[in-house]
Amino acid sequence: MKKFDIIIIGGGASGIMASLTARKTNENASICILESMDDIGKKLRICGGSRCNFTNNADINSFFDKIVSNEKFLYSALYTFTNEDMKKFVKSLGIDYIVESKNEEKVYLKSGNSMELINRLRKEIIDLRIQIYFNNKVNSIDRENNIVYTKSNTYKYKKLIIASGGMSYPNTGSDGSILNILNKQNYEIKNFKPALCRIDTNIDEFKEIVGTSIDNVNIEIENNILSGGLIFTHRGLGGPAILKASSYLQKYNKKSIEIDFLPDVDKDELYKLVKERLKSNIYNNMKNILPAKFSKSIIKIANKKSKIESSKFDFENGQVANLSKKDFDIIYKYLKKFEIEDIGFAPIEYATISQGGVDVRQIESSTMNSKIDKDIYICGEILDIDAITGGFNLQIAFSTGYLAGLSAAQAIDKI
Repeated sequence: MKKFDIIIIGGGASGIMASLTARKTNENASICILESMDDIGKKLRICGGSRCNFTNNADINSFFDKIVSNEKFLYSALYTFTNEDMKKFVKSLGIDYIVESKNEEKVYLKSGNSMELINRLRKEIIDLRIQIYFNNKVNSIDRENNIVYTKSNTYKYKKLIIASGGMSYPNTGSDGSILNILNKQNYEIKNFKPALCRIDTNIDEFKEIVGTSIDNVNIEIENNILSGGLIFTHRGLGGPAILKASSYLQKYNKKSIEIDFLPDVDKDELYKLVKERLKSNIYNNMKNILPAKFSKSIIKIANKKSKIESSKFDFENGQVANLSKKDFDIIYKYLKKFEIEDIGFAPIEYATISQGGVDVRQIESSTMNSKIDKDIYICGEILDIDAITGGFNLQIAFSTGYLAGLSAAQAIDKI
């Protein structure tokens, strides 16, 4: 049996930060990380398209508007270790970053290579005398005797930090298996759902324009306006606006979505654009304000609708001089209030993050300490917390990991 003051389950963003913070808080504590994979930071490698969008440059006060689930729980974590602290931490590792102010204030590694950060974090862990046990997947936890069992070893702890991740991208190690263990030990678990993921649809016209993108759309869900680009995929819709929307759709258990493809154009302006050249058709008047392939698809859909409503106007070929107000309302609906029903979501293993996890009501938000067991701390994506795209989820992982590591190390001194 190997004995440690602090054991961390999971070598992802949250677990790494917990280990480093614990060491810097308590120089003498024995600390180890139990990692199920053959290296740390597997999911961190693919973050931001492997460029590592590790935080956001917005004021920390505005972060809470970007959090989809349980934003109030994160007050202590985000104010204890802010995005400014995170940027300083990256700098302290000798790594430069850039702020993409025109890309929603996302902060990336200047090198554009996530391995730069992972390699430096690995070195920092080794230099600070933190043991890492790779390929050590946890099979069970004996809370009464403070013992963690893996396939090959047994570990005894004084304090245990669980940072094992959610269920997205299970090939990076976050397969949700720890939740099965916790569920048997009186922890309330919110069902995992895919979040920040593509939305699947069955619109035939959209299947003809795969790869076409629109720079900016608006999607409103329960008074939340989600903006950004959209792309038509083989299965439905993707892109930043869709990823954000998927999380809110999951939160509110919605199966339909309404899209504004022209958020900067109101109804009167759209009417003028559609009727700009009276002898022309709708497509020729629209093709300069929206992608040509998309315009054709929308017009096809409108034409189908017009036949249902017994309209005599030919949306594909008719001169706009003959477009009535009633006919215009049809095209307006499909450009400004396009409703898609019976949507689906990508499987959770392909989602950017997962929504759900350990119920935060069982965790002390000021310490990440479990209310069920004083020797256990839980942080990161395994908790029922999630945010939209932009570096917010990684910041949450680092912030909750920091707070868990700090609290566990301080508690060791009091034993």
